[in-house]
Order: sequence, then structure tokens, then C-alpha cells
Amino acid sequence: MAILTTLAEVLAPQRCALLVIDVQRDFVHPDGWSARRDPRAAALRDVVPVINALVRGARRAAVPVVYVTMEHGPEVDAPNYRARYARRDMTDEILCARGSWGAALDDTLLPPEPGDLRVVRHTYDAFARTSLHDLLQARGVETVVGTGVVTDLCVRTTLEHAFALGYYVVAVADATAAVPPEAARAALDHLARFVGEVVPAATVLELWSREA
Repeated sequence: MAILTTLAEVLAPQRCALLVIDVQRDFVHPDGWSARRDPRAAALRDVVPVINALVRGARRAAVPVVYVTMEHGPEVDAPNYRARYARRDMTDEILCARGSWGAALDDTLLPPEPGDLRVVRHTYDAFARTSLHDLLQARGVETVVGTGVVTDLCVRTTLEHAFALGYYVVAVADATAAVPPEAARAALDHLARFVGEVVPAATVLELWSREA
């Protein structure tokens, strides 16, 4: 992999893949698991239009789009994850339960099209025990562009692992969110300091449009 020193090089469409992380009903829908426990979580949906713009831009520029989702349940969750639920008395209703309404992609998100990729995981990190790395390697991807929710957990852990695997990392600041918003800002500051670039969606779209 080449040493890339400019943002234009890092975001060259032929090097990139766009990750859309956890834009599922249980995370962002006003009636979802998260919003029922903290009404502020409904605001996570506000980033979906920005993500949709990035998905459109990625498709025009032939950038692979990867829809990454979470599914939980006793048959797929690791013992340590199930223990976490028990300790926090969260066993009454499972977040993003396999096959449930809440595990589906949110209705406001552009749906996958033929050629898009789907990765289902059962822990925070999208590279952990999934095919994501192999899928990206097969397509010659060098740069991972991260969007979705929540910034300070699944987005951050996925992008940190991407960096550890040797990918260039770009987090799209206005295409990711957390509750409270301060948590998202802190996570983005961390990513900018230690992992990669943090830029607005307009920057990504402008660079991708040059070769679309």
C-alpha cells in the first residue's frame, strides 16, 4: 500500500469503500429500542440525509457501499456480551434482535442496491469475526470512509480496527452521531488525533465527484 500524503489521494474513489454503520430502526427510529430508553436518541436520525447523499455519491463514483448492521440474540451473542446485558438488567428486550422489526435498516435510509455489500455482526467492531476485511481486500480497498451510529462506540471501534489493519481512515463528521452530541465530538477528536482524517461530507463528495 502506498504512502498517501494528501486528502485527495486518500479519498480517490478507486481506493475507497463507504461504511454505513448501524442505521437500523432500533438505533435511530423514534419508536426504536434506543429512543424508548432515551428520547434524545431519536435525533440520531438527523444524519441519515447526509449518509444518503454519500451513498448516492459513492455509487456515482463506483465506490463500494457496505451496509454494516448489528444483530443480537442468545444464539449469536458471545457469553461476555450476554453477561453485560444481565449485569445491566437489559434482558427484557434485546437490541436489534435477529429477524425483528428493530434490526431492519431504517426506512429513511437508502436501501441497498445490487452490487452493494452487507455485513452482519454481533459485537461493536465490524471487523471482528466478520468477512469485512476479506470483502474490502478483494476489491482493492485502501481507505475506509466511516458513517453511521453511534460515533463513540461502533463507529469508533470499527475505524480503529480498520487503522490497525492498515487502512487509511476517514470519518465523516456530519454523517455520524451519538447521544449526547458531546460524545460524538469527543470520539471524532480521538479519531482525528490517532486514527485518520475527520472531514465533512461535502469534502468527500467534492473529491468523489471529480472522477464520477
